[in-house]
Amino acid sequence: MKAGSIRFHDRQPAADDLASDVLEGLSRPHKSIPPKYFYDAEGSRLFDAITELPEYYPTRTEMAMLRQYADDIARRAGTGHLLIEPGSGSCSKARVLFEGLRPCAYIPMDISGEHLHAAASEVAAEFPWLEVHAACTDFTRLMALPRAVQRGVVWPSSRARVSVTSTRRRRCAFLP
Repeated sequence: MKAGSIRFHDRQPAADDLASDVLEGLSRPHKSIPPKYFYDAEGSRLFDAITELPEYYPTRTEMAMLRQYADDIARRAGTGHLLIEPGSGSCSKARVLFEGLRPCAYIPMDISGEHLHAAASEVAAEFPWLEVHAACTDFTRLMALPRAVQRGVVWPSSRARVSVTSTRRRRCAFLP
């Protein structure tokens, strides 16, 4: 795959996963449904709108922290990593790190396929030097990744955290 292109990997959970998760959640004393099922195209659009509200500070805080420490993160992590972002949504947080980290490829992972495809396509257009492999998946489940690639994981949640691990090899190979 060449830089500036996008490959979409559809590993969206099957409908029977939804049924079993709902039945399990509703059989508990404290009823619940996993929030991942709220994130179809409309749910993702609503969440993006919520993050823009003055009352919703986590995304603003995470973005400020990433901007403030992007150079430090890049200096400590180095370049050439495979950058993985579970729960990527609009891919806005990883974009802050692309120039400094210069990843060999980027894997945004999200449960909302339509939203993911749109966001990953924007990333590929904005960063034409970057290979983008969008994975529509439940990131709480296992997903095979190449062994011989340095990996960096961006996982901003309620607190912005960046974790990077690497191997000695610096080549970038990805899913066939």
